Amino acid sequence: MIDRESFQKKILSIDSDASFNALALELFREQSAHNLVYKEYLSLIGKRVSDVSHYTAIPCLPVSFFKTQRVISVSTAELETAQQTIVFKSSGTTQQERSTHWVYDALWYEKITLEGFYRFFGEISDYVIIAYLPSYYENKESSLLYMINHFIAASRNPLSGYYDFASWELEEVLKKSRAEGKKVWIIGVTYALLDWAESNKKITLDDSAVILETGGMKGRRKELVRSELHERLKKGLGVAKIYSEYGMCEMLSQAYCFEKEEFEPVPWLRFGLRELNDPFGSLQIGSGVIQVFDLANMDSCCFLETQDIGQRDSGGKLKILGRLDNSDIRGCNLLYQN
Repeated sequence: MIDRESFQKKILSIDSDASFNALALELFREQSAHNLVYKEYLSLIGKRVSDVSHYTAIPCLPVSFFKTQRVISVSTAELETAQQTIVFKSSGTTQQERSTHWVYDALWYEKITLEGFYRFFGEISDYVIIAYLPSYYENKESSLLYMINHFIAASRNPLSGYYDFASWELEEVLKKSRAEGKKVWIIGVTYALLDWAESNKKITLDDSAVILETGGMKGRRKELVRSELHERLKKGLGVAKIYSEYGMCEMLSQAYCFEKEEFEPVPWLRFGLRELNDPFGSLQIGSGVIQVFDLANMDSCCFLETQDIGQRDSGGKLKILGRLDNSDIRGCNLLYQN
């Protein structure tokens, strides 16, 4: 088993492409030896560890393997006896196979998500955390719900919690938050945020408020391209910015979108692309299938190929364009065209 404490410190200390690359290669060597699913995948595609000298050349495991295999880099015995193990499952219907992510250490997930929050938004104690995620409540193994529950607890503010955007109670919470000098961090399913923006005329927010949408109308309303959606939300809620998050149950890290529809990753996460018609053809910039190099996944697999299509610029930021044909519709922040 790897020295987890040492790797965690290195992950949180990443401050450059060079330090990311060095740690990614180190984790690649570890996971290619100890993650049996990934090891077999590398063997089947004929990729040797010695062939790889940069993280962009590391083969990415398709996330579909999480539906049928236990993708772990610790032994089964270690996983089953660990005290902080948690299982995340993707959203989906009963007719769909759901991805399952075995997380060896839930405390590490809590630490890494809170550190990501800090890097983008500052101290969580400065905020009241408000959430309305009805489409996720039935999935008790949702990684998003776990993260939000942790954020609510970490804010240490009794006003933080889950609220219905249509409820009068939320208006009182917003007033009390302002009276306490607290900023609000609001995350909601997209259709609920849009309903709130269009129907509630008593909203009083300022530009210190963070409004974050999870993406997709879940069949409740007509899908919108993100630029149009954000304009409607900004106008209805009276704020200058709308934020988005990119994440999935197979990843422990998040990326956030602030403007220009581009997602910016935390320092220990990088995006890559492979060509649409070539499973082993990588792209530095342009449009293709999104790959993620998520070093927080030190106990499962850091190198994953998603089922999303994206566009990446020279600065590493990502714009999500949609889904691969025949892939499941699930997760956060998928961008649909009209």
